[in-house]
Amino acid sequence: MIDQEGQKYQETERIQLATLLLEADIDCYIVIDGEDQGLLERDCPRTFDLPLGYPLIHASTKDGLVGIEWVQPLYREETIEHSIRLAEQHAFERAKLEEEMRHPLGIECLSVEQIKQMQIEAAKKAGVAPEFSDGPGFPEMVVIPAGSYRMGEESDKHKVTISRSFAVGKYPVTVEEWYRFADAKSIVKQEPMSILFGAEGDGSEVKPYVEPEYPPHRPSDNGWVGTTLPVTNVSWFDAQDYVRWLSAETGQTYRLLTESEWEYVCRAGSMTEYYWGDELGANNCNCQDSGSKWSCKRASGVGSFAPNVFGVHDMLGNVWEWVQDHWHNNYEGAPSDESAWTYGGNQQSRVVRGGSWDCGPRLARSASRARAVTSSRYDDFGFRVASMLDVPDVDADKESESSF
Repeated sequence: MIDQEGQKYQETERIQLATLLLEADIDCYIVIDGEDQGLLERDCPRTFDLPLGYPLIHASTKDGLVGIEWVQPLYREETIEHSIRLAEQHAFERAKLEEEMRHPLGIECLSVEQIKQMQIEAAKKAGVAPEFSDGPGFPEMVVIPAGSYRMGEESDKHKVTISRSFAVGKYPVTVEEWYRFADAKSIVKQEPMSILFGAEGDGSEVKPYVEPEYPPHRPSDNGWVGTTLPVTNVSWFDAQDYVRWLSAETGQTYRLLTESEWEYVCRAGSMTEYYWGDELGANNCNCQDSGSKWSCKRASGVGSFAPNVFGVHDMLGNVWEWVQDHWHNNYEGAPSDESAWTYGGNQQSRVVRGGSWDCGPRLARSASRARAVTSSRYDDFGFRVASMLDVPDVDADKESESSF
């Protein structure tokens, strides 16, 4: 039994709450005092029971294009209604963005000669040649300058800015390069995993150890002969094992490309369906209907076709390439820089890019994307490496403008 004094104490300690009823004229995400409250759907009011006070509330559209923030006074234990009106502003900003996306930007405005000059300048700042290798038997690398471009299909184009230059494999990792890793006497494992994503890493320390618990994967060669073929039948996890080993062997930071980096490298300033034009043509890559003698039969040796403007080969066709990002069904909420999109989405699947020798031309376009479970090993799946360069961050747009 509670006496009167105890009852008064309980009443004093009871948290006083107000009810906030929010409704919006467009789907938007709600954050209250830094805590994510999820999606508030259009014309579907939601209530939030909040302590009395002055909570900071933020609402933003699903694509992040527009938002609003306000302090909501909650004085008494009562229901307060608040209407969020973002639809009109969103429609205006969306139309403005779509108009902007109709026109070239960043690296897309430059000539082939200007792009190549940007590569030379980026390499000079990093203290490396425009094309280099970190040692015999290691992948050949190509310097990629910072810049901006329009990523995605016509229906979802959005601006992405690559804020710093980096290096990318001139070719997909080959059978020979993979078996050098597999034959190594030791393998590197990281605890915790410290792959760098885009411009920033998680700061974890690389911890090598000898005698791995599980030996390196030795993938099937599919009965194909040739050490310069791209390695296939490797999963996303296998690719991570390789880049960790390569990082330890070279003393450099190797990783997979992020999805935004991958398309930037693939397009190399182009705005067409393929980096060579709007038509598949003949003998530009290895996929169905490409005119390649390997089409629908097997992978081709790396470098069998002309490179793009950056000097990178086989970005389209031949083998699908694993990238770092989780799979998301669309680009709503995607990073606008080179960061890997590793939050949300389907965490059991990663993005693969570029199409393959066994896929149709539509999947072998610069904007095409697909997903695969991280443990998948297929005869048309491979990967390409990227590495960090020791260069300062720059304003990518101003850098490209001031270079000429």
